[in-house]
Amino acid sequence: MSGSWPALRDSDRDLALCLLFSPASMRPLLADRLSLALEAENSLRVASEPMLAAIRLQWWVEAIEAGRDENVPLMRRLLAHLDAGHLDQHDLLAQLAIWQDRLADDRISAAACWQRLFVMLAGMEPARQAAGLVGMSLHEGIGASQLDDDILAVLRTRPLYWIWMAGQVARYRGSDKYLEDDALLVWRMLGWRLGITRPSPSPSP
Repeated sequence: MSGSWPALRDSDRDLALCLLFSPASMRPLLADRLSLALEAENSLRVASEPMLAAIRLQWWVEAIEAGRDENVPLMRRLLAHLDAGHLDQHDLLAQLAIWQDRLADDRISAAACWQRLFVMLAGMEPARQAAGLVGMSLHEGIGASQLDDDILAVLRTRPLYWIWMAGQVARYRGSDKYLEDDALLVWRMLGWRLGITRPSPSPSP
C-alpha cells in the first residue's frame, strides 16, 4: 500500500526511517499499525477531557468491528490488511485496548503503552522483552540505559531489525550528540547498521 510509509513519515519521521530496515513486504502493515498507535496516543494527548478521548478511541474500535472506513485513509488501509488476511481483527482491537486501558487507569503511562505495543509487534519470545524496552525508551526515554548490545542482540533478525534500529535511535536520543530533527539520521542509521560508531546506552541516573 503506497500511502502507508509516507503517512507514518509525516507523523513520526524517526519510526518511519526505522522501518526502512524491515522487509519491504512487512513495511506497509507495520507502518499502518504504528500510525494507528500514534492516532491512539494523540487521542489522549489532544482531547481536552477523558470523555472526548474515549469517544475518539471508540470510533476506531467500532470502525474496525463494523468494517467501515468512513473515508479515513488509515482506516481504509487497515481494512485492506484485514481483508487480505495479513492480520486479525483481534490484533487491532487488542492494540487499541492498550490505550483504552490507560484512559481507564491513570497509573498506566505513555511509556507503558508503547512497551506493550512493541511486545505485541515483536511476536514470539525471546525478543519480546527487548522489544518492550525499546518501545518504552523510544517514546519516553525511560529504560534507555538498559539498551546495551547484549539486550538488543536478540532483535537482530530480518523481521525485527527495525526494532533493533529503533533501539539505536533511543540510545542516540540519550547521547550528547543528539540533534533534534537530524537531517543526517538516515545516514547515521546506515553507519550503525554497518557497525560504525553506534550510540552508547544512556548512563543510569
